Amino acid sequence: METIMTVLRLVAFLVSLAGYVAAVRTYWKISPRASYIFVFSGLALLMYFAGLAGVLLYAAYALFGLGIVLLILLAIQKKLKLAYNLSSLNLLNLAFVAVFILIAVSLINTRFVHYDNFSHWAVVVKYMLVTDRIPDAASAIIDFKSYPLGSSSFLYYVCRIVGNSEGIMLVGQSMLLFASFYAVFGVIRDQKRFLLATLIGVGCSIMAYFNISIRINNLLVDFLLPALALAAIGVMLSERKSFLRACVASLPVLGLLVIVKNTGIFFALLGYVYLLHRSVQTQRQDAKLRPFFWAALVTIIISLVPLILWNIHTSLAFPDNSSKFSYDFQTLSSFAIDKTPEQIQSIVQLFLQTVTDVKQLTTFGFLIFNGVALAAYLVARFVFHKHWKLLKTLLFLDLAVVLYYGGILGMYIVSMPLDEALRIAGFERYASSMILFLLGALTMQITMDVEDSFYVQQGERRDYRAFRSLTTKNLYQSATLAFAILASLMLISELNGMNSIKQSYSSSLPSEVETMVGDNWHALDNDTRYLFYASDTDSQVSSYYLPYVARYFLFVSQVDAVSEFTDDAFMGQIQTYDKFVILESTPAIRAYMQAHANLPGDPGVYDVRETFAEAVIPEA
Repeated sequence: METIMTVLRLVAFLVSLAGYVAAVRTYWKISPRASYIFVFSGLALLMYFAGLAGVLLYAAYALFGLGIVLLILLAIQKKLKLAYNLSSLNLLNLAFVAVFILIAVSLINTRFVHYDNFSHWAVVVKYMLVTDRIPDAASAIIDFKSYPLGSSSFLYYVCRIVGNSEGIMLVGQSMLLFASFYAVFGVIRDQKRFLLATLIGVGCSIMAYFNISIRINNLLVDFLLPALALAAIGVMLSERKSFLRACVASLPVLGLLVIVKNTGIFFALLGYVYLLHRSVQTQRQDAKLRPFFWAALVTIIISLVPLILWNIHTSLAFPDNSSKFSYDFQTLSSFAIDKTPEQIQSIVQLFLQTVTDVKQLTTFGFLIFNGVALAAYLVARFVFHKHWKLLKTLLFLDLAVVLYYGGILGMYIVSMPLDEALRIAGFERYASSMILFLLGALTMQITMDVEDSFYVQQGERRDYRAFRSLTTKNLYQSATLAFAILASLMLISELNGMNSIKQSYSSSLPSEVETMVGDNWHALDNDTRYLFYASDTDSQVSSYYLPYVARYFLFVSQVDAVSEFTDDAFMGQIQTYDKFVILESTPAIRAYMQAHANLPGDPGVYDVRETFAEAVIPEA
């Protein structure tokens, strides 16, 4: 019954989204490729503003109802056919829907495993769903309070309507990702050239492969950052016939991008550069000399408003909070480095070694993508005598990668905790975001260059002749089939990888903790104190993985874990907690429980007052 209700709520939610998409297509003339990410990012921003205003719950139901009302009104006015028509039933759209359904079906019953879901991304969404408000200074369960809530606001909206579960969160995030990739296809002028669609499909599939460290079966936003940045560029290109509409359509995407994560400002900057570039191009082509540059500048300024509001919010709500990703516009120029010159030198050396190590997937990808792009340019230039723009794009993107890597190094030196900085913690994940953007942008530019290179350029009205000769037609069809098969195989591989991880969940630490304590979706408990005992297998205790997982499932703010203890001192430690949880029974804990509680020490949850007669629990 619960599954049926979830499906019904999901259908109702999709109907509401369809109302918004139909409205922006009909009334604002937003192109189909740009409409989904425009709507999703716009709803995310509205929920974000509602969170800052303290009206999350009311805004969620109001927006849900408004979407349904819009769809009904358009149906009554007989304007739905302007938004959805038979031309939408093309091969690309059907393939896109099929892939999304396959991914969504896999995700809807997937459970979290990755560390960072439990340290922040999942716990903050759970907090918003349980309390119907955004974290404040009293939210002890949230450690990284300065992380903005862009994607979390959208996930709250999806889960508030559809249901509270990890799978629904993942489906909500995949909606943002798929809408972003759908916008990327806006680079294609002639949508009936399926070769171009398969070419982009291959690029997106390769992105999924190189996203293996942050794949879509978790809520980490490192894949969402480049996807949104590419979507913003795709939106601008899909609205190439009207620059002002391109500004309007890309505005919410850029606005969401800057509040997905603090580092999102760099990816937004790439979108800003392209928007200004397009404004200059359009200015040169327009005889009326309209102020396109100023329109682009206004768009950029307005898109920064969500970030500005977040900085105002954090400065007021969390005056003493800081993190490795936090920054304040007012104090950006004043910072202190808490590392010695010797430590900085060690960090720089290890960073350079890591960056230049071809065994790193990101480094390998950078070299491969550069090599393939350069080879494609040289073949096009000297074999087919085509003047592609790919080389200029490649040089710009390589410069962006260098600057981005410089920013990562600066983060390690300036704000990363010393123990993490000395081992370049998280480099693969941070760097992969930029490498994924590099791949996506190169794919988009190659696709545009290939389309410009066709011997016969088709317009809105089709010509009977679409190819130079029968030979070129056969080559076109063969290449299309080959790219389609390659993209399909890579997507199937990604899906199999996700399903494999899902099937192994029962043997994971989160599964063990959930089996032991359940999954609490009730009010946050700030009073009950838990101490977990388990071995330090795979550093699950020393890395704080176990405490974060337990805190998420119990939904309590005070959770600690130990793997080693001395018999004499352990009682002094244990009596400062209310609950003692033995997750894994070992000879040491069995002996301790037998000696101090006359119990065998089996896995379970023990009340400290009732279990240990010698424990004196101090008042909180």
